[in-house]
Amino acid sequence: MQFTPIASGYYFVEAPRVDTDGTLYFSDLLGGGFYRRRPGRTDIDTLIPGRMWVGGTVLDESGAVLCSGRGGIVRIDPASGAVAPLLSELEGRPVVAINDIEADSRGGIFGGSVDFAALFERNEIPSNGQFFYLPPQGPVRILREGLVVSNGVGFSPDGRWMYHSETLRGIWIYPLATDGTPGKAELFAAVEDSDGLVVDSAGYVWLACWQSARILRFRPDGTVDRTIKLPFTHIVSLAFGGPDLTDLYVATGTDPGHPGLGGVVCIKSDVPGLPAFRSRMAGRFAGAGA
Repeated sequence: MQFTPIASGYYFVEAPRVDTDGTLYFSDLLGGGFYRRRPGRTDIDTLIPGRMWVGGTVLDESGAVLCSGRGGIVRIDPASGAVAPLLSELEGRPVVAINDIEADSRGGIFGGSVDFAALFERNEIPSNGQFFYLPPQGPVRILREGLVVSNGVGFSPDGRWMYHSETLRGIWIYPLATDGTPGKAELFAAVEDSDGLVVDSAGYVWLACWQSARILRFRPDGTVDRTIKLPFTHIVSLAFGGPDLTDLYVATGTDPGHPGLGGVVCIKSDVPGLPAFRSRMAGRFAGAGA
């Protein structure tokens, strides 16, 4: 599979998100920092130096950029660089970290808390993660508890289904009610190193497999349609972009002995992706927590 390098020199890249003008946002989950590459430029802007454990990026209708990480979700003013908290606690308890986040058609955000301190600082397997929904107004809803590492979220083109990746388990599928509320989850595909995912316009689910360094594409019935291998130690997360949404941005990682070999590359998809929803969090920008 041919690919085009977009950004390099990082450790374990996560949270890729491409704006309609071609601006790419991404993080270095383990090396720290949240970054931006603007269209037509090769230099990289550092938006939040040293921010750890950023696993997800969402663009807000206000123009703000939201990113997860240690301590919860923060919002960034891309013009001034100002950073402010958006969600710092769940059910009255401080958030250790939030991993992948994804906006839905209602302007809310699905996301998952992860005890990365247990995983990365104490060498323990976390087990108390929560999968939640943050609406534009009102209280946070906890959808599932007891997750190890919550990962990517995506939606079917017809809006009837939501996909949710959980490391060590695989991809969960939720039926969505007419108001967007998810029903009971069922396992769509068992994949132990399941990580970030995206859904294309044909309803195929693309999954990054972080440990086996491959991309799996699933048909809507849950069978594997394609396996893509790239010459990187880890394949971590995915995002569609480009004028026709056929550019698939792939976030890559490396091992501790080679911390500068992670980055972002771009491959071509034969099927366009789906445009990502934008959140509508302006009503929450005045305060932190929920």
